[in-house]
Amino acid sequence: MRPRFSLFACHELCRPVGRAVFSQSFKAQGSVRLALVVRRGYAVGQKRVKGEAAPETDIRRVRNIGIIAHIDAGKTTTTERMLYYSGYTKRIGNVDEGDTVMDFLPAERDRGITITSAAISFDWNAHRINLIDTPGHADFTFEVIRSIRVLDGAVTVLDGVEGVEAQTEKVWQQAHEMKIPRIVFVNKMDREGAGFGRTVREIVGKLSARTCIINIPLFKNVIENGMTTAKFCGVIDVLDMKSIEWLPGTDGQEFIVRDLEDDDLEEAKKARVAIVETLAELDDDMVEKFLEVEDDHLAISSRDIKTSLRKCTLQNLVVPVLCGASFRNIGVQPLLDAVVDYLPSPVDRPPAILRAGKMALSIAETDIGYALAFKVVHDNHSGKILVFIRVYSGTLRRLAKIYNTSNNTEEKALKLSRMYADTSADIEAIHEGHIGVISGTKDIRTGDTIMFDYQETGNKKKFKREMMSLQLNPIIVPSPVFFASVEPKTVSDTRPMEVALQTLLREDPSLQVSVDEETSQTHLSGMGELHLEIASDRLVRELKVNAHVGKIQISYRESIENNFALNTPVSYTFKGVNKGAETSSTVGLVLRPIPEDLDCSYRDLKKQLEASISLGDNNFLTFNEEYVFAHPNVSSEDVYVALRVGAMAGLLHGKRFGLPMHSVQVIVSHIELPLEQDSAAPVTPAARFAIAKFLESIPLEAKVLMEPVMDVTVIVNEEDIGSVMSDISSARSGRVYALEDEVRRESSQAHNEFIDPDQVYSPPDLTLHLSKHNIRRDPQKRLIRAKVPLSEMVGYLKYLRAMTQGRGSFLMTFDRYERASKERATSIWQNHYN
Repeated sequence: MRPRFSLFACHELCRPVGRAVFSQSFKAQGSVRLALVVRRGYAVGQKRVKGEAAPETDIRRVRNIGIIAHIDAGKTTTTERMLYYSGYTKRIGNVDEGDTVMDFLPAERDRGITITSAAISFDWNAHRINLIDTPGHADFTFEVIRSIRVLDGAVTVLDGVEGVEAQTEKVWQQAHEMKIPRIVFVNKMDREGAGFGRTVREIVGKLSARTCIINIPLFKNVIENGMTTAKFCGVIDVLDMKSIEWLPGTDGQEFIVRDLEDDDLEEAKKARVAIVETLAELDDDMVEKFLEVEDDHLAISSRDIKTSLRKCTLQNLVVPVLCGASFRNIGVQPLLDAVVDYLPSPVDRPPAILRAGKMALSIAETDIGYALAFKVVHDNHSGKILVFIRVYSGTLRRLAKIYNTSNNTEEKALKLSRMYADTSADIEAIHEGHIGVISGTKDIRTGDTIMFDYQETGNKKKFKREMMSLQLNPIIVPSPVFFASVEPKTVSDTRPMEVALQTLLREDPSLQVSVDEETSQTHLSGMGELHLEIASDRLVRELKVNAHVGKIQISYRESIENNFALNTPVSYTFKGVNKGAETSSTVGLVLRPIPEDLDCSYRDLKKQLEASISLGDNNFLTFNEEYVFAHPNVSSEDVYVALRVGAMAGLLHGKRFGLPMHSVQVIVSHIELPLEQDSAAPVTPAARFAIAKFLESIPLEAKVLMEPVMDVTVIVNEEDIGSVMSDISSARSGRVYALEDEVRRESSQAHNEFIDPDQVYSPPDLTLHLSKHNIRRDPQKRLIRAKVPLSEMVGYLKYLRAMTQGRGSFLMTFDRYERASKERATSIWQNHYN
């Protein structure tokens, strides 16, 4: 299918796209104005100009973007329209009917939500857009994390009725930490109670962002039930000073472009002045343009404004804001234009950094190709493993040799593809800056760094040894907090179950599998109840495993009481054999608790941990400051690896509850190896048994239970605050730490200077008065922030709805593990493990 030209380039280029007819309409005074009615067609103008590079090879014409938002804000609906208007699909998919391109998993279509991130590529305005549609549910946060890791820009979709919701703040913060430029699309502007101006103020207040509104809602008065109502029908283009009205019943293919008049013209002038003033505060070039036109805001050309706006957006100084209604096919084409105009290409982003220990190297300083594997999927059709990669330098060609610097394995890129949701197209190469797929690899996992030689055939060169240990920043995997037992129904089902579990783990590293040594039960752990429910469903339905999945439970940990101190090292001597002779190897160590809150009084401990070896579960391995390991035949690097393996095994089971240890510092005091020893192998069992010996020596009362604590955001009306806060504090052992106003102020001051939302331009909200009785539908919603034990949040939604007459909602994300009081530990042990 041929790509289609941008619908909104027509009035800029002074030529219609496809077919166009002009119609006349008359003002009251009798003057004539022209309205351009545009129908989408196959544009001959899409052909490339001679000498212009294709999007595959011209990295400046590539946009790697993600769609991020709260659940049910309209991400997938917006993506489906993007695919339709770009010419990729012939019909518009519907989430409710389960026929969308991006939500292709059976569980996604059954539930009507996005569960896994899906990638697709399409062309718009001679640019290649590599788009990733991400989940909005908090249980699938890891999908958002690993997608954001490889993106250059993001489109944040907001619900025009709900505004900035809790999960939106979470994903916005994740994008902020990665310094990814964003644009905002305020969706569902056709719905009763939608408020564009209110949402803009929430973007400023809650997300601490400077906004530049590049289009505003267009309304027309219609008569419904004998009453005149303002109906959302299009947008006002603030930069080109035009109104764009979409015609009903055309799937968004036909729209009318008019000159502005009366109130619309005055409102557009206000918005344009606000843009110029905002950019002038941040961009010296805009100041010069402003002075050239003698302080006339409206005299600055739209081209100059767009240039300055792109510059400030790439520097994360401003956020362009657009509006629309994706389900009604309104406003999506201007959003696509904004993606091309304002979001960065790969060359606009800072070069990726390669690291190996203390060594750091910019990828621009190397002549070897590097890529990051950010997602691994098992293809049910071919039975092969698909590895999604982002190429940061060079061009990866089919059959090229690839080296995994994360696990030191070497393979060949037998097949390369470009993904289109659940289908793929074979390609010969993945160019720099692009996202693609390698098929049929064996050892690549999420977060691995792939190195390849991208020189042309005949100019191949050997990999440099110092380059073979360099890695791109890894993708951090959050700790799971729920688990369920998984048991094969028959003995013959054991092996297929183990293979299927490994497939799930390779696809989703936020899942974990462990085996209880006492019961021999296999436990599958995940980020939330829905996360585990989906994984279990895939295990049985998709991977065809004949297994029984038990009740979902909470993952607890074991630790040492904060005030416990035993400074005498415990040693363990492991007797082994080296070259036929008996040897004795000794490891001495001390275990110390790591407090939950490392304030200024723990400054020395914080420095120690920053220089320590992470063991997972907030456990760390370090050495006594006075001890230096030295041996003629065994290197310190080999000893560190052996110690890490032994320490992780030793901390796997506590000595009171039998649970994995958490928040423990392992301090090695000494290591004794025979002079004839030529490997660090004996260090592993010596360290493991030394830790077990130390744990046994700790008094019973100093061994404590740790429980997962969630960061909970409860959204309620003003009148429900008292009952909800009382329930959290008393019945659920939670700690309320903030209300919405306090969080908004803290958030704003944390990243930028405080911006008063009331001082920022925002258009009037006509749709806030669309109830039948013309009553303002803007209830005062408040956000209650609290830390609550996970066990107290199970089944919370039904209690919250009962307290708030169905109006309340909440969002929770894992915060950390905390030491439980003796009373809570006793209650938890009796209720969950008896």
